[in-house]
Amino acid sequence: MVSEEKIKALQETLDLKQKELDLIMAIDAIRDSVLEPAAMLEAIVKLLAERLAAEVCLLFLLDRESGEAELRAMVDRSQQWGQLGQVITRELAERAMHLPEPTTWKIQDILPEALQAQVPALRQLMATPIITGIDEHLGAILLARAQPPFSPPEMQLLKTAEDQVDSAIIQGYVHDRLQQHEKELETIFRIDRIRDQGLSLDEMLNSVIRELNATVEAEIGFIMLYDRAEKELEMRASTQVDLLSTMPYYNALNQAVNESLKRAELICRNNLGDALRSVMCLPLILNEHVIGVLGMANRYGPRGFTAADCRLLRATGSQIDTAIYERREIRQLRQILGRSIDPHVMDRLLASPDVDFLKGEQLEVTVLYADVRGATQLAENAEPALFVDFIKDYLSHMTDVILKDEGTIDKFLGDGVMALFGAPVPQDDHALRAVRVGLEMQVEYQAVRKHWHEGRRLEAPPIGIGIATGEMIAGEMGGPQRTNYTVIGRAANLGARICGVAVGDQVLISQRTYDLTKDMVEAIPLPGQKFKGVGDNVPVYHVIRVR
Repeated sequence: MVSEEKIKALQETLDLKQKELDLIMAIDAIRDSVLEPAAMLEAIVKLLAERLAAEVCLLFLLDRESGEAELRAMVDRSQQWGQLGQVITRELAERAMHLPEPTTWKIQDILPEALQAQVPALRQLMATPIITGIDEHLGAILLARAQPPFSPPEMQLLKTAEDQVDSAIIQGYVHDRLQQHEKELETIFRIDRIRDQGLSLDEMLNSVIRELNATVEAEIGFIMLYDRAEKELEMRASTQVDLLSTMPYYNALNQAVNESLKRAELICRNNLGDALRSVMCLPLILNEHVIGVLGMANRYGPRGFTAADCRLLRATGSQIDTAIYERREIRQLRQILGRSIDPHVMDRLLASPDVDFLKGEQLEVTVLYADVRGATQLAENAEPALFVDFIKDYLSHMTDVILKDEGTIDKFLGDGVMALFGAPVPQDDHALRAVRVGLEMQVEYQAVRKHWHEGRRLEAPPIGIGIATGEMIAGEMGGPQRTNYTVIGRAANLGARICGVAVGDQVLISQRTYDLTKDMVEAIPLPGQKFKGVGDNVPVYHVIRVR
């Protein structure tokens, strides 16, 4: 006969497991519904404070640039943060980051008596490190309350939460990278529109520097061009001409400019001192010839230039040097479009600049999505430069395969690519082309993986491919700030969902794609798939080969 004590213990265990499951589902719901990283972390912290009955919940993250702990999200139901902020310091957060597991502290055990008096209503602390992978520390979660002490079940709940929060943080990092990439593309597009306005060189450069100034949030922006006849740099555009001509600023700026040219690379200097607080300079070099220097500077304020600012400056630098030599070089717009979309689309855009490409047309189109499985983990483990080189190489090979069969590169999605068949140029066999390209991409990618394994010791994960066919609106979508040729429709969403479930080395296709190609391909049905936003029992086919 089972004793009452044993029944009680089993019930407590069951209750804890249910609470863990509820907490996991609640965090997962936040991740699915709140994409903006700061808002997502705030929502998670609020949830933890409620579920663990804490008066205060703080989430610290390790800044990837400075290496210091920074408070990123907070809930203070005690209304004592004014005092608590003096107690739960960055040092305490960094101490929590290196704990082996969730730990509880009594205030009197970790703080001097003088500091204890500042938070009389908060006597208990519970902390856990946030760790991903084998041993990569991302940050720490700290909770505080008066009474009762945090219990072992609550410590287990916090550990369960940490197992979910680390992936939410990585999701936030990916979101930030995508946002930065979006910002870079939008800035490049706006600068390209400036180039197309028929302005004089000086008018164009001043418009460009004002645009960059606003995007980077710099106080001073400038472009210096190299005069080959005089063999010296001259200021050709600036948001603060009079200011830069004064001796203290001129000397500090001139030193940074000369350093960037000597090193032939972007330099970024923060906390310089009295003359300029921060400056970054990018040498403009085309075909091994120095064109000039693009730079940004700030005199005041705590904010220095970040790694994201440097990436943005690099991303826009080539637009500026090619703009200066627009009549002597192939236009940068043609270079970018030539790598990104089908040549037919490029010709239409360049030959008919006044056509309203926003007016779309309804077509049956086949869309192909491909992305790397485990790319986030690879990005976290590999050296950044190595990872970037691999992604560039992989996307370059995939682009060659797609364009060879007259596909259109819709866009790159981080480590993924979206391609169209049947638009903008109609193709009677668009579905078969897409399936054939999907299989060829898998073959080509195996060669890419082998090359990187043998040459650089990089263990690249496989790719999954999803293909769907259907009626879509195809056209140049967007507005004054940004446009691109793309498609909109249910089948486009279905293709993305199918790609999401494709495991490594698979090519999965939709029912409509299969109907159009079934006499020419060998495929295995995978019925009853469920896709968020699409529906249940969606048939999908795993393509083996083209007959």
